[in-house]
Amino acid sequence: MAPITRTPKLWLIRFTAAFLVVLALLTGLAGHQRAFAADLNDDNEVVTSGPNACTPTADLPSYPNATCTKHKTEQDEDGTKIKNEYGTADSVDTVRRAYEAAFGPNGWTLLKSEYDAEDQQWEYTVTKGQRQVEVKVEAQEPDEGTATEITIEEQ
Repeated sequence: MAPITRTPKLWLIRFTAAFLVVLALLTGLAGHQRAFAADLNDDNEVVTSGPNACTPTADLPSYPNATCTKHKTEQDEDGTKIKNEYGTADSVDTVRRAYEAAFGPNGWTLLKSEYDAEDQQWEYTVTKGQRQVEVKVEAQEPDEGTATEITIEEQ
């Protein structure tokens, strides 16, 4: 029987291919966006960042052109508090009108509404049964751009 001889070039190609497969598996597939979570102070507060980090509030539609920027969950003696932060390039007026139009048809009762003309900021407190949600829509600071920031906090 003749011995099998492999050239170093073939060995190098196979090793490189195997290495790249392992590297792809360890880093995640291309295009896969991750969320990163951490409880930095051991205070039962977990902050998750990334475009897929936010958990939607039941019966309150998310703004369609918004991207999640941060999700925070905090556990204390009163229960769990969930806070989602989003960003969108749409105007603050367009975003706030969308939320105002969504409250009633989705069964939410407006408990409180505040407006700050100087900061271009609207805050709404809505209730549904025993649930209470605060929705804050505000224009970004001028040095940060023309986008709108949305914060939804549920207790």
